[in-house]
Amino acid sequence: MFAKTEFKVGQLVRSKLTKDIGRAIDVEPDYYGARQAFMVYGAEPGQAIRPGSENGIGPTKHGIRDRVMVKWYTAYKYPTEYAEWVDGEDLLLLDGGYAV
Repeated sequence: MFAKTEFKVGQLVRSKLTKDIGRAIDVEPDYYGARQAFMVYGAEPGQAIRPGSENGIGPTKHGIRDRVMVKWYTAYKYPTEYAEWVDGEDLLLLDGGYAV
């Protein structure tokens, strides 16, 4: 399970995908993901999994994630500044120019 990053409006962020730098201008906490899901425990390799074969409930791999509106300042693929919603899992917080 990943530790959830707490994003706040005004923080500098870096995209893990494109390495662009931007500022969080809006945050919707707990937008993506789930805390738990139906699981199939004890399945053999190659065994067919069908609806109704779940035998337990367990934690999800990525858990709950925030949706962050980021205004990009170094968006090299676009000629001007723009803003977009990004999954918090794809962002790094910046502190003094260094990734936290």
